[in-house]
Amino acid sequence: MAKPNVLNFSERLADWATQSDLGVDAEVREQARFTLIDTLSCMVLGATERQAIAASDAMLFGLRQGSVPPVGGGEMLSINGAALANGARAAALDFDDYELSGSSHASAPVLSALLSLAHKVPMTIDEMNDAWIVGYETIIWMGKALGYGHYDIGWHSTSTLGPIGTAAAVSKALGLSARQMSNAMALAVSSSSGLLTQIGYDAKALHTGLAAEAGLRAALLGRADATGNCNLWDSEFGFTKVYGTPESIGFREMMKTMELGQAVQQYPVIRKLWPSCAYTQRPIYGAIELSRQIKHPSDIASVKIRMPAPFHRVAGFGVPDNDAEARFSVRYCIAVGLLEGRVVPGDFEPDGFNDPQRRELTASIKLDLYDLPKGDTGDIGPTTPETITVELKDGQVVSHEMTFVPGGASMPMTKADLMQKVRACGCSVELAQAYLAAHGDTPLLDTGLLGQVSPPMMARAG
Repeated sequence: MAKPNVLNFSERLADWATQSDLGVDAEVREQARFTLIDTLSCMVLGATERQAIAASDAMLFGLRQGSVPPVGGGEMLSINGAALANGARAAALDFDDYELSGSSHASAPVLSALLSLAHKVPMTIDEMNDAWIVGYETIIWMGKALGYGHYDIGWHSTSTLGPIGTAAAVSKALGLSARQMSNAMALAVSSSSGLLTQIGYDAKALHTGLAAEAGLRAALLGRADATGNCNLWDSEFGFTKVYGTPESIGFREMMKTMELGQAVQQYPVIRKLWPSCAYTQRPIYGAIELSRQIKHPSDIASVKIRMPAPFHRVAGFGVPDNDAEARFSVRYCIAVGLLEGRVVPGDFEPDGFNDPQRRELTASIKLDLYDLPKGDTGDIGPTTPETITVELKDGQVVSHEMTFVPGGASMPMTKADLMQKVRACGCSVELAQAYLAAHGDTPLLDTGLLGQVSPPMMARAG
């Protein structure tokens, strides 16, 4: 019997499933035995079929090559395992870049797979660049076909578009044919998944790792000549129909204006200055600017943030109880910016979000949310402004309107900003600078970038 206070499906099922006696009769257990024999027989007979051979070949690729280290150090893993670990690490702090066509973190899944593969498939800097470009282009134009509605109805675009972009990128790195790459992308569609409602939980960061692993696996299946329906994009029950909205223009219409090779120019990479949700970046900037006009935090009487309702639905946590909630709490991020005049990685640790003064201010911040017009692109820009208004106890009111996003095309991350971020992440500024200046034909493994170990691991090792 399920406990009466267990309300949701997974808890109800788990409460039943973890009992020593499931309460089923002998006939059900007999059905389980029959099913095992039936399914096992199918496996044996199917072992020499084309699809099964392709699946084994794809998995054997990693085994034959041997294990590789994930970026940041740690135990050796399979190529697929390292791709998953790399992705989880890239997304764990929500510090990775993003783009506004598909509203996804495009680089993290793509590079997570490529940096795993690079240990066994030699790549130069130029070859790595080309593979990333192919992955980024794939994600940008897919986002254009689906529109912001795909994200707004609850899909986590990193997890839906990421596997396909990763499959294209890895296919490029492996030197696959156009037919194989197209099949790999179609195969990756079968791994498109992930809901935005996972934000605030570990699942959100794991989505990136799963996307990297799925895309790498799809490319290896394409290499083994496994096939997918390459006409699924606009078909009756295809990608646009399932993942899109009535406002989605679809792939045929998108391709009328698609300019391959121009995605970075049309939809520039947005790089984060702070390790939190994309929808907190402008508010953080505004809060830091306002902090300069506030002599003492005790002078604050009230704070209000006006922002688009869809943005707040993503970054809508209030007083956070863990680091993931803190990164997706626009009110907490504003509170830190106002109180401290800066936001740093440590602000998302327990000592940061449990600080009584921060929690009190976070709880007091008022929301003024407005809806976006139907079919709006959802860009973080001048058409979706945000305003923080602070009333001081002496009656003075100060406010700051945010239009352009820090790290975007109008406020790009400078080289100095990048080096500051490199240093904050515990990486080598010298290696980073050398990589930026190196010749394109330099082997990636010769740059030393992949041998860096995360600071926590260094501390544990010591």
